[in-house]
Amino acid sequence: MHYIGIDLAWTYANESGICVIADNGEIIYCESRVFSDEMIGDIVAEYARAGALVGIDAPLIVNNETGARYCDGAIMREKIHGRNLSVFTCSRRFMLKHFGVVRGEEVVKAIRKRMPEFALTGDLSNKEHVIMETFPTGITLGLFPDAFPVKYKIKHKVPFETTKTEMGRMVSLLQRLGDFNPPVHNINDFFNHSPGIQAMSKKEYKNLEDRLDAFLCAYAAYWLVRHKGKVIGDDRDGFITIPVIDEKEVRDGGSERIKIYNKLIRDKIPQIIEDSGKKAIIAKVSGPEYLDLLNAKLGEEIQEYLDSQKVEELADLVEVVYAILDYKGVSRQEFESIRKQKVEERGAFRDRLLLKEVRED
Repeated sequence: MHYIGIDLAWTYANESGICVIADNGEIIYCESRVFSDEMIGDIVAEYARAGALVGIDAPLIVNNETGARYCDGAIMREKIHGRNLSVFTCSRRFMLKHFGVVRGEEVVKAIRKRMPEFALTGDLSNKEHVIMETFPTGITLGLFPDAFPVKYKIKHKVPFETTKTEMGRMVSLLQRLGDFNPPVHNINDFFNHSPGIQAMSKKEYKNLEDRLDAFLCAYAAYWLVRHKGKVIGDDRDGFITIPVIDEKEVRDGGSERIKIYNKLIRDKIPQIIEDSGKKAIIAKVSGPEYLDLLNAKLGEEIQEYLDSQKVEELADLVEVVYAILDYKGVSRQEFESIRKQKVEERGAFRDRLLLKEVRED
């Protein structure tokens, strides 16, 4: 039996992620690239000879011409670990207008063409070949409620450095799965938190994001054959299935007791944590890794100020700027001279001028 996760691109030009977990808890395939429907069908067929549960992050049943699917609205109304989820709602008309195809349906057809025994269903009982719809945000809430939300998706208004810090947090959370039931034994071979995340370009980062989402879908399938999950909707008009760990496991199993940050902190924070009766696990960083973390912290502090508009957030921002200057060997006096020179050459912002357009004479 194999457990296959597919983070499906809704268009044929973009990369999709595919991950396969074996019955022994080993990741045996994890890749992101441009796949055709036929290529996906071939990969699934290769690993499904002895049975497979396939979890796909994409709408697989879209019968509604307009509006939202019932399962999309229902899952947003559902409380999971006391929280609400947000999902992308879709209709058939919307999918065809913007993407030209309901690609999830086409992938299901491609899989069934090779192996007709596959059932598209939320009922996992007594079936060896099943395709189900799931999605990474719901999986993250279901498995890691104490850490949710983990905002590792690239967003237009969020600094990329902040998003990369969140990805580091997500990758660290995956390490917990080595102690879950069922466990995954070789996560570090595929997802290893390192300064490399901070150095990634957006293209490299998106590739990692697709592989990670595919892994989450595969692990959801792996978990759901051993535990009862949550199924929203039905096989006729669309369903979404996610794993949800037991509330007692959240309270007693350590999920609530360990919070993973992997971010730069002020010098006195470890002592403040210890004084509160908790234990802080810290490490000293240096060189390019330190600069990467400072840059990520800068993005984090900018976002916190934009969200709150509080002056104290500006103080945090300036402290990070000072740390970056120290790293680069630039004194406060030198920095102030650079600032004054720019004011002399280009002015400041005292006159509150808004540039609306520039016209050629």
